[in-house]
Amino acid sequence: MMIVGGAILVLAIVALVFFNLQPSKTAPTQLTVWGFEKSDAFAGIISAYSQLRPNVGISYRQVGKDNYENALLGALASGQGPDIFPVHNRGLAKNLTVLSPATASQFSQNQIDSLFPTEVGQDFALTAPDTAGKQVYALPFYFDTLSLIYNKDLFDQGGVANPPATWEEFQADIAKLRNLSPNGQIVKAGAAIGGSQKTISNAVDILTALMLQNGVTMVFQKSAAFASAQGGLGAFNFYLQFANPSSDYYTWNENQQKDFDSFSAGNTAMVFGYNSDIQKIKSKSPFLRLGVASLPQVNAANAVNYADYWGMAVSKQSGNPSWAWDFIVNMTTQPQIAEQYSSITGQPPALRELISKKINDPTLGIFAKQALTARSWSKPDENLTDGIFNDAIVGALGNQSNASQILLRAQAQVTQMLQ
Repeated sequence: MMIVGGAILVLAIVALVFFNLQPSKTAPTQLTVWGFEKSDAFAGIISAYSQLRPNVGISYRQVGKDNYENALLGALASGQGPDIFPVHNRGLAKNLTVLSPATASQFSQNQIDSLFPTEVGQDFALTAPDTAGKQVYALPFYFDTLSLIYNKDLFDQGGVANPPATWEEFQADIAKLRNLSPNGQIVKAGAAIGGSQKTISNAVDILTALMLQNGVTMVFQKSAAFASAQGGLGAFNFYLQFANPSSDYYTWNENQQKDFDSFSAGNTAMVFGYNSDIQKIKSKSPFLRLGVASLPQVNAANAVNYADYWGMAVSKQSGNPSWAWDFIVNMTTQPQIAEQYSSITGQPPALRELISKKINDPTLGIFAKQALTARSWSKPDENLTDGIFNDAIVGALGNQSNASQILLRAQAQVTQMLQ
């Protein structure tokens, strides 16, 4: 009996060792990704990552921008949020508490500065609480900038050979391109500028770009500082003059049709928009002969452009933050994958390597050049801040003589949010 018992014990030990040496058949790691692009834009990215990391499964969900913030907050509140989701380049501050940054070994500040335009590091690499250095919170697939979009036929009719490179040239072109009736009514607008978001889609961005070009420091030591008399107020009044009937450069008012609609109908010679806006205009008027030029500058020798893009970030709720960052880093920094994304979506690339290849591209060249000199600023709450700036424009349009006090009030409101 002892021999039989011993044999059974040996067999049990052998079986235990054998089964423990078998490969684990655990389910692959699963990551949920939210994005604005159609699934076909992400299909190639997911396929490339699956070949690189067959142990990680990716589930992609397209979400709309219109109700995105509420949808994301609701999902996070219920504990059902995505592992990876988009964060706007001016919206990081508001989302900081729900994000999991990359560790220094996964992606560092030096890497973000060497691979992407300067502004990406300014927007997405921040000094986090209780850390000595900066941590990276998001990385972009693309990098868009504000541009001047113009009607070639109206330029030809007005005798304007080339789009304006400076704001002085822009002012001079207004007189050639606008068409006013004998009683001063706008028949054709030289440009959509000077109004609020009611009629100008990117009103706040145009104003902010003017401030940055004038050397304005938007925030200093947790206080807003954009109402400075020389820079901020000067930019504010410059913007407003185009909607002032008594100005020599009057060309717009709040009774005009929405800017892109007016441009598409051939009633406005110039509008300001992003690469993403161009497709909207073309869909409204596919036969319109439009051109795209760089944003006019205060000082052409020291260009300052305005950035608008989204980066992919990792949720603090993610059960697999390391794998989530592995996905983001690999997919945004590999030139072949990033170039495939740009080709499918038509968006300007974010990687410096691809930017250099697109500098002379007839479609994306303008945006590639501008990416290297683009700037922005981190807003405490982007929607509320833009609302404050828009209210300032509306208030000043009604009483431009009080523009200084209106801008100071806006500055105080933003400072209150910062503190």
